[in-house]
Amino acid sequence: MTPEDFRRNFPALESWTWLDTPGAPPGARTVTTTLRRALDDWDSGSYDWLDWDRAADAARYDFARWTGVSPESVASQTSLSEAATVAARCVPDGATTVVAADEFRSVLFPAMEHAATTLSQIDLVQRRPGVSRTESLVEAIGPDTGLVMVSEVLTNDGELVDIDAVCTAAHRHDGLVFANLTQSLGVIRSDLSNHPADLVAAHGYKWMLCPRGTSWLVADPARITIGPTVASWKSAADPEQFFAGPYSHAVTASRFNSSPAWLSWIGARAALELLAEIDTDASRSHVLHLADRYINRMAGAGFRAINSGARSHIVVAAPPDRKRIDPERLQEAGVRATITARGELRVGFHYFNTEADVDHAAASARSALVEHP
Repeated sequence: MTPEDFRRNFPALESWTWLDTPGAPPGARTVTTTLRRALDDWDSGSYDWLDWDRAADAARYDFARWTGVSPESVASQTSLSEAATVAARCVPDGATTVVAADEFRSVLFPAMEHAATTLSQIDLVQRRPGVSRTESLVEAIGPDTGLVMVSEVLTNDGELVDIDAVCTAAHRHDGLVFANLTQSLGVIRSDLSNHPADLVAAHGYKWMLCPRGTSWLVADPARITIGPTVASWKSAADPEQFFAGPYSHAVTASRFNSSPAWLSWIGARAALELLAEIDTDASRSHVLHLADRYINRMAGAGFRAINSGARSHIVVAAPPDRKRIDPERLQEAGVRATITARGELRVGFHYFNTEADVDHAAASARSALVEHP
């Protein structure tokens, strides 16, 4: 599927230059149509709730097939923080969890909570100016490291972390690595068959185009042997039943399953079907080219990309000195992007974006500059 073919799946792109996928993407027609059909079936009473309930497990198999991993290693969850909590619980007493101090809170806070309530330690890694997140994490890993928790891409600066380097450093000391791929899976990565991290997670409501409430955890159940974080009939061993005991949790990673929000998982299956038509290598090349073009266009207008590490498809740029960006002017220009709390402009490029989007966004950003009092 070409970028042009992919773009036709998004009606919102007829009206907007959409660069806000780091926050949320436009709705894909195949997903929204599937959801409308489900709502119509609910409204008419023609739906089968047992079919709806099976959607999460079916999506778990869809996800496994798309990423090239065993279904037995995949859990279906509702949020990234659930997966991060599973990872944090893997740290043995006395060992240290290494995590960047500016990490996304759904990764950071489970690590901090676990350290506060157990005998494990936490090392909140502060970055020195001009030093990448990759370098900072690798330098912090040592003999006491039991776990490293890291996002491959963070939207506060757009750095693409070298997960291979982090895993090599951690595994040298027998430490585990939890990798959050929420901001990379579906646009610059899809194959997880040889991923070096011990636990991998992604929430699907961004680059994977799913409804919110659809998240996956990938972990080898033979190595990650802890029990479920929240035991329920969805975490139990087969056969699935509703009442009475006895209880034993599943021997596969499905012991970390959450009780599903039905409509979200119905939409996720449609999104995964669409994503399966994309060549991820082509997508990665396309979006990195757009990011480079955007950085060059913005530099010409005095903006400065704040990333100190490897580039990704997400760019955060600070405006020129004594200038700020007027969000109303961006809106009037039809540009969907985010202005951060620090006044920087954050954009992200998906496979549906074009060079015309880049050029329009850069020109609109220049036109949206006003004097900063």
